[in-house]
Amino acid sequence: MRLAIVMNSQAGSLLQREPSEVIDQVTTAFTAAGHQVDCVCVPGAAVGAAMEKAARLGADMLVVGGGDGTIKTGAEIALRHGIAFGLLPLGTMNLLARDLCIPLELEGALAALAQGVVRPIDVAYINDTPFLNNAVIGLYARMVHEREKLRQRRGWRKWPAMGWALVKTIASNPRLTVTLALADGTTRQVDTHMVAIANNAYEEGYGPVPHRERLDDGRLSLYIGKHRTRWGLVQLFLRALLSKWKNDPELEVHHVTAATVHSRHRHLRVAIDGELERRRTPLRFRIEPGQLRVWHPVGAETVREGAASQRAG
Repeated sequence: MRLAIVMNSQAGSLLQREPSEVIDQVTTAFTAAGHQVDCVCVPGAAVGAAMEKAARLGADMLVVGGGDGTIKTGAEIALRHGIAFGLLPLGTMNLLARDLCIPLELEGALAALAQGVVRPIDVAYINDTPFLNNAVIGLYARMVHEREKLRQRRGWRKWPAMGWALVKTIASNPRLTVTLALADGTTRQVDTHMVAIANNAYEEGYGPVPHRERLDDGRLSLYIGKHRTRWGLVQLFLRALLSKWKNDPELEVHHVTAATVHSRHRHLRVAIDGELERRRTPLRFRIEPGQLRVWHPVGAETVREGAASQRAG
């Protein structure tokens, strides 16, 4: 295949490496597997323009290396140009890479993808903006907002800032009243601290990082937190860390093909694939089954099916 590869030199995994060294490593691995490669490694501010340029080169696939925010932008560009999409997990969470069973170390990811295959996965939308993992309003969006304030104003590192943002947000016990209109015609008002809309359902039992066994079920999953006390929020957080959250009586779950979130507020903060945005309401969510063709390791589907069977047993 002809691969147009763009990497973010400021991604966490590359901060201590020379861009030329990384380009050589990536190019060598994929060329040895018979692919034609055009590879660049640029600073974060230049990544968007570099991806747009790469997508116009006539390649079969746009491959993006970076964190979840960079991956989201790359997928949007690949969709717009009608080409396949690949990713190298160079960020902190690497949520989609985990769900695709891509090794999180660069060397392992290159080896696994060099002989990989392409398959379609679902794409979720908030209004007309695609996302691959989730969109969250309420508590988590507020945490991200507080985290970024600490990073920008005080120079805190990401994880200490997130820890303090978590404590501050739980202490304030924020509430939000919204009206949910689901695809089945159900409409209801909820008083909540969080509404999360996921592109396919999350499963428990995989540790503290959210995990999806399927990316092609064709449904959104809505998670509505109804905890009213700070202790309830702490319990939810602990259950999430232990990956034992499904039996939480205050967590309401719906699986739908579309949903609309109405609010008395003209705008709401939304964390979309981990990136904070201010969005005009109402927020309209939908899913497009199999819209994005994604590169993943051979056997990844078998691994997921085996995990699902073990859990069912």
